[in-house]
Order: sequence, then structure tokens, then C-alpha cells
Amino acid sequence: MLMSSSWFLASLAVTAARQLEPDWTNFVVFDSHYLPMAKCWFKWFRRNASPNFLKVGCMDPDACAVAQGWRRDLHDAVEMAVSDVMESYDLDPVTAKVVQPHGAIEHWSRSQGQASEVQLLRREEKFPRRKYIHLYHRMIWDTLQQRQQDVLHLDVDALWLKPPDHRLKAILEAHPDVDLIASSSRESNPKELVEKWGFVLNVGFILYRYTEKLQLLFDEELLSAPEPSCQQLLNYALDRKGCDWSGNDTTSTDRLGRCGELKVVALSQTFASRSVDLSYDPHNPSMPTIAHPDSGLLSLEGIKRMRQFRDMNLC
Repeated sequence: MLMSSSWFLASLAVTAARQLEPDWTNFVVFDSHYLPMAKCWFKWFRRNASPNFLKVGCMDPDACAVAQGWRRDLHDAVEMAVSDVMESYDLDPVTAKVVQPHGAIEHWSRSQGQASEVQLLRREEKFPRRKYIHLYHRMIWDTLQQRQQDVLHLDVDALWLKPPDHRLKAILEAHPDVDLIASSSRESNPKELVEKWGFVLNVGFILYRYTEKLQLLFDEELLSAPEPSCQQLLNYALDRKGCDWSGNDTTSTDRLGRCGELKVVALSQTFASRSVDLSYDPHNPSMPTIAHPDSGLLSLEGIKRMRQFRDMNLC
């Protein structure tokens, strides 16, 4: 009887410990050009925060200072770490691939002459910024390996109007072998896959599972030289494997896909909305869980997008 009671109590302790373990790591990265947007994102995250670990990658001192302030504001409510991205990676100035795990990144083209610096500056004027594009999948990969658990990547303009955890957990319970859960949209990035699938996967809100099959996708495809954007790289990599999507072709339903051996869930476009027409109303139950307005390319003047977000009553 004593042994049975001891076993029962031990089982309860193990179950309780598992319930306290975070389900995934929330991961967001930004630089000082997007500080107004990042501050708006944090306001919503703090209101609807999950107990999962939060990792923040900052790409310059001003962004790191804000991120450290977030850690103080959250106190013990959410476990959080801040990583200075530019101190963690170095890129080859020609191939833009990661060449060593430590070192500064701003020296890319100083040895390439003034013309190269001007050319780099022009590339930097576009969004996503070149540094971010070339580091994106490396940062996700490293976080997967360091945390040894799933990673939920979050754009700073994908605002949590409601807590998303319950929906993600329900999908994981229904499909425990899923490798990828991503928001979806009809944006033309890339255009040919919108025409082929009826949507594309959007990396602004995407859960990378810590599975062998997804790690193999990183090794074979995602850590290679990137497409014009990290989103295009992911979608093209899946398409090359051949994707079959089930479910109705509507914006209000999730789509379950098989891309080769990978199992993928494309979240409904009403869950993570790219609409620019909504105006946030806390009393309207039809508000999306994630508001990620597709307001066009974001230049280095990140504050320009803020005007539209304020008009939508989001920031």
C-alpha cells in the first residue's frame, strides 16, 4: 500500500512538472528602426502573454535597451532572455552566409570600397532588411537547438489581440505529429504559389516544431543561400517537396497539408488577419486573434506604418 501511494504521488509530481514546462519558445527580433512598432507589439503581448519562455533578439543598442526594459516590466510573469544578435553572428560580405558564431556585423563592406557601401545602403532601404533576411533561419535554427523545443516566431507588427495559445495547443493535440503551424494569407509573396495553392504561409506568426523532419528541412533547404525573402525561401522549399492541401478553400478554415514527409497546418486567414480594413473593437467577437495588417513594404522609417495602425485603433 505504501509503495502504491508513493508511486501515485510521484506520478502526480511528474504530471505537475510537465504542466509547468513551457510548450514552446516565443521569439521576436527587431532593431531601432521599428521601435514604435515593437513597443506597440509589447503592449499587446503583455496583455495577452502566455507563460511560455520569451526570447528577444535585438539588432542594435537602442533595441536592446528597450528589450531589457521589457524584461524588467514582465518581472516573474514570463521568463525572458535578451540576445544581442549583432554580437552573436558574422556574415561573409560577399555570400552573406554566417561564417563564424561571434563578431560584429557592421563591417560587411568597409573593405569593399565606397561604391559597395552605397550599394549596400540601397539594399538596406528595403524591407525585410538584408541582415534580418540572411540571419532569420539561422536564428530560428539556433533557438530550436538551444531550447530543444518548438519555436513560435513573431513579427513585431503581428499584434496579439487575443491569447493564441489555446488554438495552437488544440492543433497540437489534434495533430501531434505536425511539423509546422503557420499563419496564411493571399499576399503575393511568392505570387506563383498564391495562384497554385490559393494562399502562402506567412512567417510573421509561425510555429516551428522541434521534429526530426523539420530539422532536416533546415539542413537541406532553409540554411542555404536565401531567396529574396525568408518567407519565399520557406514556401518554395515546401513546394519543391510537393504539397497537397485538404480543407475548403476559404479564409475562415485551417488547411492541413502534406509537403513530402512534412505535415503542415496553415492557420485560417481570420485567425491571423492581414486585413487593413478592421478597426479594433474589444466588444466585437469577430476580431482576429492576431492582427497583422498587410500595409505594404516597410522602409527604414518604421514609424510610417504606425499611422495606419493608429487609424485601425491598434496602437
